[in-house]
Amino acid sequence: MHLIIPPEIADIDLPDGFDKTIYDARRDPLPSTAAVAEFYVPSYLGDSATIEVIAEMPKLRYLQLLTAGVDKALPYLRDGLTLMNARGVHDSSTAELTLALVLTSLRNIAGYLRLGPQQWSVRHTEPSLFNKEVAIIGAGSVGSEIGRVFSALGARVEMISRSGSGSSRALRDADDLLHGADIVILVVPLTSETRHLADKTFFAKLKTSALFVNVARGEVVDTDALVSELQIGRLSAALDVTDPEPLPSDHPLWKLHNCIITPHIGGATDAFLPKARRMVSENLERLSRGVEPLNIIHGDY
Repeated sequence: MHLIIPPEIADIDLPDGFDKTIYDARRDPLPSTAAVAEFYVPSYLGDSATIEVIAEMPKLRYLQLLTAGVDKALPYLRDGLTLMNARGVHDSSTAELTLALVLTSLRNIAGYLRLGPQQWSVRHTEPSLFNKEVAIIGAGSVGSEIGRVFSALGARVEMISRSGSGSSRALRDADDLLHGADIVILVVPLTSETRHLADKTFFAKLKTSALFVNVARGEVVDTDALVSELQIGRLSAALDVTDPEPLPSDHPLWKLHNCIITPHIGGATDAFLPKARRMVSENLERLSRGVEPLNIIHGDY
């Protein structure tokens, strides 16, 4: 089996009978081996071009993403092409960032930084994560890891999912959780069902003073509705993703002191590469033994 893989995982070991081409669609011309490639791994931080090239890979059977989200790849799927995501690779890094965003907001760290040397004269008691009610919408591997981390610090965590599977509450039946939560965290995949999930009606369910956190995709939020809530000061927000993205320099979100923003860095830590290499290597090993690979995406996931 021939693989086309990005430079960041070029040093993975291959099973017998597998060979590889190193390719980055962001800067390299399409290699001639695209005509025979059966397994393709797009670059982690690539743009749409890294996915569009699958149209030039007629024998492609497996598309292995290095991201947890698959929304950008879904339009390019075809019969006979199996899609796998990076479930498990970004869990700890995204949980770390979520915790950092929440603590930065609760403990007013951004506000103290803005004050500079004046901060010593305005110190006061800030909210703690301890005993806060946290509603996490999205009970997959990332959401579950966020819940574990927050619970370890004394938060009272409630998991919410679209279907209500496992120990999570179905979103359609969770209005009471949303109304009572001090912190609401979105970590759902972007699908036709979740696009603009957080709209005017959704925000109206949150209690005044709640902190809204989005570490999912920017498009799961109606940005105009969020801006309206923040401008009147009813809610605060911590966002790792936005719609649009990148966020224009003149966007009103930048001007709101009750909103902190990071540039979509949830999975961008040095934990990524070893976990990504291990995942891809394991899937190749499974294929070499005739075993179904891990993390196959079925339908609209």
